[in-house]
Amino acid sequence: MKKKDDWQLLFDEFIETNRVKGLKCGSCDVCKLSKAGIKAITGEDLIPKELSWKNEKEAMKSIKKYGGTLAKSIAKACKIKGVVEIDKAYMQKGDLVVYKEESELVGITDGCKVITPTDGGLAIKQNVEILSVWRISNG
Repeated sequence: MKKKDDWQLLFDEFIETNRVKGLKCGSCDVCKLSKAGIKAITGEDLIPKELSWKNEKEAMKSIKKYGGTLAKSIAKACKIKGVVEIDKAYMQKGDLVVYKEESELVGITDGCKVITPTDGGLAIKQNVEILSVWRISNG
């Protein structure tokens, strides 16, 4: 899995296009948004079909079956696609981030902050506990 040559522009376009989409489990949740963001900059799906759902109950069941936890499921999917884990100190624009608030969540980063959907549209999360950062190689 590699980023397209114009991935930075595609990343910015993705954020602009999706900035007002509200959080909705199964269509615009943290995993679906991250999956769509990665696809925008690579042209490929990172998150496998086994990690799909229409509601929160299905999400929890799917995550548990695939990897046990969200962090382990993301790690498994990344390793299958050749996406490497990096030290969180080196987080850059376009990286996939697993972080923790009340529970494990996933987002994409602009290099400093985590971008994730909320009820009011995309939000920037700062001062969250970053559990892992995953980098897709440049094209």
